[in-house]
Amino acid sequence: MKKHIYKITFLLLLIVNSCTELDLVPLDAPTTAPFTSKIQFREGLNEGYRLFQWVKDESSNGVDDDFQRRDALDAIKAGTLNSEDGRAAARWSDKYKGISRLISIKKQIENQNGVLTDNEAKTFLGEANFFIASFWSYLITHYGDVPFFEDALSVDEAFEIGRTNKADILQKVYEYYDNAIANLPVSYSGLQYATKGAAMAMKARIALYMGDHAIAAEAAQDCMDLNEYALHPNYGDLFLSGTKTSDELIFYIPRSDALGVNRNDNLPDFLPRTHGGWGAKQPTWELLASYECVDGLPIDESPLFDPRNPFKNRDPRCLATIVPFGSLEDGDGLDPSDGSNFMNIEYTPHPERLEVFDYSTGQMRFNHDTRTNRSFASFNGLLWKKFIDETWKAPVTAENNHIIMRYADVLLMYAESKIELDQIDGSVLTAINEVRDRAYADSNFSNPAVTTTDQAELRYIVRNERRAEFANEGLRYMDLIRWRLAEKVLSGKTYGMANIGSIVEDVVEPGLWFWGMTPEIDEDGIADFDPLVEAGLARTLNEINFPIHQYLWPIPSADVLLNSNLGQNDGY
Repeated sequence: MKKHIYKITFLLLLIVNSCTELDLVPLDAPTTAPFTSKIQFREGLNEGYRLFQWVKDESSNGVDDDFQRRDALDAIKAGTLNSEDGRAAARWSDKYKGISRLISIKKQIENQNGVLTDNEAKTFLGEANFFIASFWSYLITHYGDVPFFEDALSVDEAFEIGRTNKADILQKVYEYYDNAIANLPVSYSGLQYATKGAAMAMKARIALYMGDHAIAAEAAQDCMDLNEYALHPNYGDLFLSGTKTSDELIFYIPRSDALGVNRNDNLPDFLPRTHGGWGAKQPTWELLASYECVDGLPIDESPLFDPRNPFKNRDPRCLATIVPFGSLEDGDGLDPSDGSNFMNIEYTPHPERLEVFDYSTGQMRFNHDTRTNRSFASFNGLLWKKFIDETWKAPVTAENNHIIMRYADVLLMYAESKIELDQIDGSVLTAINEVRDRAYADSNFSNPAVTTTDQAELRYIVRNERRAEFANEGLRYMDLIRWRLAEKVLSGKTYGMANIGSIVEDVVEPGLWFWGMTPEIDEDGIADFDPLVEAGLARTLNEINFPIHQYLWPIPSADVLLNSNLGQNDGY
């Protein structure tokens, strides 16, 4: 199996020679002093692999319509994002630090005097350009027009520089990626770093985000033509902490407790309360409703959908992403009150299930995950399954890979770009169905293959496919932004189960558990739960709002005060 691991070497180097002279050139950060060894170039470039530089569009309270934390709201979903927002300021600062440091290293590579071989210099230059392109990509997709430079700025220049049109910066980004593609290897034999395929895939992503569908399709096709990547055999297994390598992973940062690179974003909030967690971070009802049934139809059109057993006959990725309960397929003998085995304990939020089965002991145990027993159990009855396994319980860190780009994304980016270009042919259907085939591979169902060539129908399909495939991976937010759907999707309400007395009286006793009726799905794949609330079968948890100006983030107020030439994005 190919290994595409992008390792950060954490070394504290203090070189002392026999005359007790110190080498004062730092080996793990850029410097204006000339590098004198390959290790200095290597350690300088490792700056680009720092985890904070690859932070995703997600937060503890959720920034999209797939993720929520009880009834709490992120500033983005509350519509209160402003120029003093700490996240917006930190991302701005981090990206500019990264760009400045990589520019410095790039100059060192270009001016190195025989320290590196020609091949080493070529590879390192491609790696530096890969990072620079990726960091500029983040800035223009989130902030729009931003200050742009390709050489180190003096202090005076930094206080006077204005903003460059994002379209002009995009062309520079393409140039950086093209250099990386030309200079980076397809793979490495030892420690793994950014590759040709990673540069192609990331070029496709920024082109897709910016609406350059022809460039996105070409870059994605180039990555596919490398024949270097393949989908992981099992969808759910790909995201577990034990899966360290896979042919599907194109660019990612491995996590390791031993190296202090781990996931520690309040993991107990994800865990079931019966496992010692809090069950506070949940998939939304909207996400659950978005998965199609195994006949390929949305839930409001499929005769297979059962609102009393919402996981029954659903796309297998639904059951791999959200902890299921109730009947899952015809003939399994399960009732709506039954749970599933999740980490050796039955999970069900049903109000009458005061105990659940412990598969490790063979005994019944107190059910902490029903609101009948615990009022702060999951507010909507749902919990995340994707990424979570036994290793999350102790200690409260996890070693799941930080996945930035995987092959499924390349396939769907290719398909989406060709659809938007109205260049629909067999390759588009093949790309979509390859992803769907893998999703159904370990289930009792067969992929209801996509066969339509209608552009509008395929646009709906590929967008919903992205939602099913990439849930909880930090990609949904930018998809909503680039599709200009955020003000629709992120305005309205968040939903959960009715209060416990109403659940029993109005939902359980009439036999209407879990959903008392099937929500309608609109032309954008968005479910409407208001009829359930109006019928007393559910409740509103909070109001959400996405004002139009939030399609771009604010320029941090501190920077605007220091440099009046920056101006501010509209609405802030």
